Amino acid sequence: MKIARKIDFISLSMILIFLSVLAILYASIDEMHGKTVILRVFLAIAAFMALVLFLIRMFILRKIIMPLEDINRISRSMTQGNLGNRIKVKTGDELEDLADNFNKMAGYLGDKMKTLETCVGKEQQVVRELAILSEMMGFITSETKFDTIIDTFLERTRGLLKAEHSGIFIFEGDDKELKMFKNTFTEEISLDCARAMLNGPLGNVLKTFIPLRWNTPVDGLPAGHLDIKNVITLPLASADNRLSGLLIITNREGGFSQEDEDALFNFSFQAFQALAVHNELARLAITDGLTGLYNHRVFQEKFNEELERVERYKRNLSILMLDIDYLKSFNDTYGHQVGDEVLKALAHVTKKNIRSIDFAARYGGDEFVIILPEAAHEQAVDVAERLRVSILECPFTLKSGEQARITVSIGCACYPDDATAKELLIKRADQALYFAKEHGRNMVCTYRDIKTDKT
Repeated sequence: MKIARKIDFISLSMILIFLSVLAILYASIDEMHGKTVILRVFLAIAAFMALVLFLIRMFILRKIIMPLEDINRISRSMTQGNLGNRIKVKTGDELEDLADNFNKMAGYLGDKMKTLETCVGKEQQVVRELAILSEMMGFITSETKFDTIIDTFLERTRGLLKAEHSGIFIFEGDDKELKMFKNTFTEEISLDCARAMLNGPLGNVLKTFIPLRWNTPVDGLPAGHLDIKNVITLPLASADNRLSGLLIITNREGGFSQEDEDALFNFSFQAFQALAVHNELARLAITDGLTGLYNHRVFQEKFNEELERVERYKRNLSILMLDIDYLKSFNDTYGHQVGDEVLKALAHVTKKNIRSIDFAARYGGDEFVIILPEAAHEQAVDVAERLRVSILECPFTLKSGEQARITVSIGCACYPDDATAKELLIKRADQALYFAKEHGRNMVCTYRDIKTDKT
């Protein structure tokens, strides 16, 4: 150390000066005896001074130089970012105070660095979340298929928390009817199994609308053969509550924290709102605004698809045309607003009385059309008759409290017996519908009935 070298230099200089003085005195004395005495005295003094200087040097080295070396070494290490190092000096003086001050400063800077690193980490996480959200929003606006959007939503939420699996229940309407269950689990989970899952803790989350985290295995989640170590659940709903969901994220290494829940909520809430708006716009684009049934354009597209399918696989297909009897008189009596309510109720009854594979749409005015895949003549007539009776037996309550009943006429045409071309099949069903009206209304007629009547 520089100070040690300076002390050594001073000590050596003092010895040299003393020896120089001794040499001068020795040369100035003439008598040999006197010289001998002086030499002995000065040698004794020189030895004593050397010892004193040595002891002083050792004291300074131990009490000053070595502590200063420790302070210098550790402080240099601190400048390189090693703020965890501490100076260990126990001298009981200002040097110890200086070392303690360095240690306190290092501790303070270390705490500030940790705080700064935490803030930077949070900022980076926020930037990452915003980037994922922005990407998700862009995808929602560019994609048209709801299923594809849901799949991407699950992938993004899973990636956000760096978890192994994710899944979501999608519900529609005030009654929370389960529309779909999508997931990234390695094993397929049926809709029936998904409904059963809602009888457990997941159902409670949906009822209370309170997010829950479990960092231990939970009963009542997808089949026991799935290795679920921890899970976080988050209820979601659109602004109008028409679309809702229950998001599940599972198996994150180290479990889920409150920060994970907050990040998931911030991302999922905004993404789900955009998803719900997209779904509503898509629904409005394909459904009739009054009845909620598919609109005429979608019917035409669906009918084309079904005809291509039955032509390729040589299958049966039937089409029903349905019209309300005496609707004009009903509107004249009760008003068009009541007539609109009747159309809504009729659509509801229609959806309840057709098969899950059937396709109902509003064809125009008070006419509905229903595509019956895989239905031959007899099956189509059975579906039509069941629907006619259900409408007949369904009373419509007016605002005045009065009960009103309506009837419908239904025409039916079958592929390939009655026609194979789309426009001709629709025409045949329409002809059968008006044949029913001409022969008394409130009945089901097929194009076969027209041909039989002609013969």
